[in-house]
Amino acid sequence: MTDTAGTTDEPGHGGALAVPASAVWLKGQLLEIASALHPDRRPVVVREWTDPVRLHDPAPVGHRFLFLVCVSGGDPPSSAGFDDVLNAFTVAGWNVHRRSSGHPGESWATARREEFEVKVYEGDGPGILSLTGWTPVVYTERQLGQPLFTLTTATGVLCDDCHGWGVCLLCEGRAYSGGSGGYGRCSCAGNNAGPGKCVECAGRGFLTSDAVSWKRKQYGLPAADRSDAWPQPPAEDGHDSNTSAFADVAQRPCVCGEFRCFWCNILTPADDHLLSRFTGICQGCAAQRSYAFTLPPRE
Repeated sequence: MTDTAGTTDEPGHGGALAVPASAVWLKGQLLEIASALHPDRRPVVVREWTDPVRLHDPAPVGHRFLFLVCVSGGDPPSSAGFDDVLNAFTVAGWNVHRRSSGHPGESWATARREEFEVKVYEGDGPGILSLTGWTPVVYTERQLGQPLFTLTTATGVLCDDCHGWGVCLLCEGRAYSGGSGGYGRCSCAGNNAGPGKCVECAGRGFLTSDAVSWKRKQYGLPAADRSDAWPQPPAEDGHDSNTSAFADVAQRPCVCGEFRCFWCNILTPADDHLLSRFTGICQGCAAQRSYAFTLPPRE
């Protein structure tokens, strides 16, 4: 499953990027597991994209390949649920770990296999059942270690200073400057971040909430809403299923231009129809994003 063999050109990965064997294998795994759960229903690849990985220069030194697959939309309710998905990953040789959910009725889990990871999510209602999978970073030239995070995998906004590595890029985490001789201590050694750690994010790989607020001001954006109350947008029409609404939301960018966002979904009956709500934190500016859709009633 390492990238020592040939590559395949596919659209949707930054144009001219060649898709490595690792990405082809991961996408196949996600579709195979999802298809086995619903033999009569084809899983939907909602989006596929790449996360660039940078060091000092703006040009990427590598990319991580990602896939978002919708197993079911909750309309009608699926016969195969969250536990069935986890069992399928276990049978396929993945290590599965349940995660605590921040909202009642939702279920989260991660599945790992070597350096591959999949985030399994089921919404409330039950809502969307989705798989978000990512490959290890594939480097174009010299091989480097794996960063703590990339744009999609960060639990917040990726640090602009270390690009998600979590280490000071001046000394590359060694706390000493001056080349191979190791003479002279790097400025990061005397900072609260600790020797060799990134000063801006204190080694976490993503920005603090205060740093995010400053970043939003630089882009001319309003301060991020840190309250527990999510925006309540008016319900939109135009979708005949929750899966269709999910595919729509996954393509919409935030006001900052970033589309990356782990979406939560709640599907509830409302009068003579279903109401689907999607919420998530933008991974580019930490804004609270929210959409609502009116769906046909279940038969």
